[in-house]
Amino acid sequence: MLISTRPSLMDLTMHDMAQKQPWLSQTIGAALHLQGTAPALADLRAYVGGRLSLLPCLTHYLQGGGLRARWVHDPRPDLQPRIRERELVPGKDSLDAVLQDLLTQPLPASGPLWDLWLLHGHVAHQYTLCYRAHHSGQDGAAVINALHNLFGAVLPHAPTGTNPVAGPRACASTLRGMLAALAHNNIWNDPAHVLDDSRISTWASVPTRLLHDMGAARGGSGNDAFLATLATAVRTWTHSHWARGIGRPVPAVMMANLRRAHEAGHPGNLFAYATVPLPSHEPTHQARLDAVITATQGPKSPLRREATRTILDRTPTRLGRALADRLTTPSRAVVDTSYVAVRRPLHYQSDPVTHIQPFTWLPRNHPASVLACSYNGITTTHFLTNGALPEFHQLATHWEQAVSEAQVPGPRATPSPVGEQQETTARAATTPGPSTPRP
Repeated sequence: MLISTRPSLMDLTMHDMAQKQPWLSQTIGAALHLQGTAPALADLRAYVGGRLSLLPCLTHYLQGGGLRARWVHDPRPDLQPRIRERELVPGKDSLDAVLQDLLTQPLPASGPLWDLWLLHGHVAHQYTLCYRAHHSGQDGAAVINALHNLFGAVLPHAPTGTNPVAGPRACASTLRGMLAALAHNNIWNDPAHVLDDSRISTWASVPTRLLHDMGAARGGSGNDAFLATLATAVRTWTHSHWARGIGRPVPAVMMANLRRAHEAGHPGNLFAYATVPLPSHEPTHQARLDAVITATQGPKSPLRREATRTILDRTPTRLGRALADRLTTPSRAVVDTSYVAVRRPLHYQSDPVTHIQPFTWLPRNHPASVLACSYNGITTTHFLTNGALPEFHQLATHWEQAVSEAQVPGPRATPSPVGEQQETTARAATTPGPSTPRP
């Protein structure tokens, strides 16, 4: 499939950032852990090569300087540098070390910016396929779509469908909310701990049913429960290490998928960041969950997503790029969040994928990026934190503890009509429509 559309505003922003900040990784993706015997590398290359025509995100890349870049189509990218393997020494720590290393290694130097690593030898009868992609060419929805089409049943092309029409009033209201994210919050610009480009990766896992039941009991979603328990984790950390964040909401954004039904398989970035503050100032878990459910109702609205898409499509590229720079200044820094769900079983040949370990990127001058991925009954979350912040890498531990300690609350007096489908990034990838991305 040849994509003839122009790059989106977010595509060009990511591409321009990568050229101007080459030291800051934009690698995103996931490690798929499988049960079975590792395949021969030649067989894996032949398998992926046979599915390239189904995956525009693997055959397109941006070429050109900064904001002038355009999509280039390479229908048969060289798989030699893109599908590689590492044989590990026995032991789980060996796999952890290699995954940490892959987060920092460059992607192929030319052509489509993705690769796939076969990792084996660390545990008998198990192996890992680590899929990596550059954010300028794929967001979270594109990554999930790629995984489904590579390692699951090929997703059918969705009909064009009908999108809601976002009129002037809806666009004006949405624009006001988007501009509110540009306000100074002054939580993270502490001169004693200046945000830098160091990064620390940690992961945590919890049963998905805990998040689902927690959110559903109050009329919300698994993503609402994820954000509420993340607020609890941030509260725990601020009370020990960051007085500037005590007693106030912590500014945060979640990725909202803006893909229309027919765009599920498109390369690039069709998402926006929706402002959803983490109510860490609220004294109880129930109060934090209720605050999150209220805050996410707007971003869940199809009309709000369509209004956001309309605004971004009409924003001049240079203006959008300048606004992105403002959002990455320390005084405006936010916590980035995304929740995705892989709803179909994945496998390579007859070997099942037992669990998925996602990973994301962290924009310049932001404190943390947190990506949760639900698959096969487990939600695994990647915490990518700024190394300048004291003990902030403990956020993963605090979050696991917050989930385990949070009891399922009773129903709200007036339940929200919004159901479980807030996993906006994955919903568009699996049943296309509105990222998310995360990314």
